[in-house]
Amino acid sequence: MLRTTSSAMLAFTRRLPTAVAPLPRGSLPSSSTLIVPSSPSPQSPLSTSRGMTILSKESAEEYKKENYTTRMAKTRRPVSPHVTIYSFPICAISSITTRVTGCVLSFGAAGVGLVEIFGGNGAALSLMQHIGSGGLGGVGFLGAGAIVAGAKFSVAFPFVYHYLGGLRHLVWDGKPEMLTNVEVEKASYALFGGSLLLGSLAAVL
Repeated sequence: MLRTTSSAMLAFTRRLPTAVAPLPRGSLPSSSTLIVPSSPSPQSPLSTSRGMTILSKESAEEYKKENYTTRMAKTRRPVSPHVTIYSFPICAISSITTRVTGCVLSFGAAGVGLVEIFGGNGAALSLMQHIGSGGLGGVGFLGAGAIVAGAKFSVAFPFVYHYLGGLRHLVWDGKPEMLTNVEVEKASYALFGGSLLLGSLAAVL
């Protein structure tokens, strides 16, 4: 059944075949129901269907082969920028950094394990002691000191940041009332500042 207004109904009945008598004017309320004949003639407007876009099997296969960029290039419609112009707040940057430091620690632990496997028992410890003592041949004193400090900081900062970030989430789990925009922003600045400070201290020890 099709619901429509009386004016549209009257205009519709004028296009019906002669076998269906048009309804008299004023006989329909503002909202009424039209019972469509069960078997309209082929020439009747009721037998026409709405236009549809039908893809052949070959067209569908070609569509699957094209990536999103190719399809958008064919439409010649500009794509709105998003990440390139979005100014990330400090809380988003701190959250992303927590995940990045976690990945760095995972890859670092895997690297230490590979050195231990292929270098033998104690190979990883010997390598770290060699780098930490500054025993780098062919490098000057200042250069060796910079490499040692950088190596220590690359280990200390991810560890300290990820550890403090985990403690921050534990505090939030226990006190959800602290999850406000102002408090999260303050905690993010404190997390970065504390991690940089502790990481720098570890690098010069």
